[in-house]
Amino acid sequence: VVSTQSTGIYFYFTNLSLRFGAMVLGIFILLAVCFVPTSGIHCEEDVDLEDVQEYSVEVDNIHDLDYWRTAQNNFQVFGKFDGDPSNSVIKAGYYTKDNQLIYGLTVDCGKKKWSSQVTQNDTETDTVKGWLQGDLATVCESGAIFDIWFKSPPALMMSWIFSGQALQFETRTSYFRRGLHGRVERKRPLKVYTKYGSNHGKYFKVKASGTAKFTRLSWGQCITWPRSMQGNCQQARQWVLSRSKLATTVTPLPGLGQFGADMQTFAPACFHGSRYFDYIQKFVHPDRNSRGYPYCCCVDMVTGLTDDNDRNACNLSTGGCPRSCDDPYARKDLIDEVMAEKEYNYMDESLII
Repeated sequence: VVSTQSTGIYFYFTNLSLRFGAMVLGIFILLAVCFVPTSGIHCEEDVDLEDVQEYSVEVDNIHDLDYWRTAQNNFQVFGKFDGDPSNSVIKAGYYTKDNQLIYGLTVDCGKKKWSSQVTQNDTETDTVKGWLQGDLATVCESGAIFDIWFKSPPALMMSWIFSGQALQFETRTSYFRRGLHGRVERKRPLKVYTKYGSNHGKYFKVKASGTAKFTRLSWGQCITWPRSMQGNCQQARQWVLSRSKLATTVTPLPGLGQFGADMQTFAPACFHGSRYFDYIQKFVHPDRNSRGYPYCCCVDMVTGLTDDNDRNACNLSTGGCPRSCDDPYARKDLIDEVMAEKEYNYMDESLII
């Protein structure tokens, strides 16, 4: 007999063994649903947005390095164009607790232009002015997805990336001490000449018009990629690498060099070059609790994410990655599928004369 109620569908069986079997099956399905990973690894927040056109996130303790260990934070926004984007304008900005602009971005799809804004640093009053501007490398298109990546390292070293395009284009020379090598020269992006540094940050805000809609926002000392790529490690890896510090001269898929968001070593690793994620990720981005060391994590081979309910999914990778990952992470069916395909390709190539 099947009875449908507001709380769900319940199955009643006269046979006790069938009833017990159904209960076990129900528990199994419930556990499977609970174990589906949903959040970026070690993000402070990772929230799905329901096609909104305005969103704000509040950041606590941003100036407290005892809390954060390092000043770096990543803000990643994902969105889509739900129709003709010719009248769409996308804005993002980092603000103080008094809602004064620290560093802002405007993307004008109709004009195919981008521009950045700062609060003028040589006046007593808070006056916003334009700073850098340029042409969009990727044209806004109906049905396409877009992303914004705001990197907030030390106070005046902030940077924007829009859909894989670095929105800075000049460098400066700085110096630092490296062990026995003494004073070492290196190239870095320009300082952002704004009145307030990132250490004054309190709010990160995004706003859109036209057909531009926001679908997700994540932030923290972490890296995320579009949810649509959670079933394809190769796509996710290439997406992260194209926004990383990988050299711009690398072919066929270069990175952004000095203007990249993070080191390329933090891109997700794929299992034997397949579309599945390696169930042991040996270089997961450090967060405020890892003292600068990357994490070694057990992840879902389909999504590349840790189990939200497994507090022991990650260990500090201070001396390599010695841990092993068993069920439910190392999925035998997927491993067998990849290895069988590799063996087939090897046999196929061996037959070529």
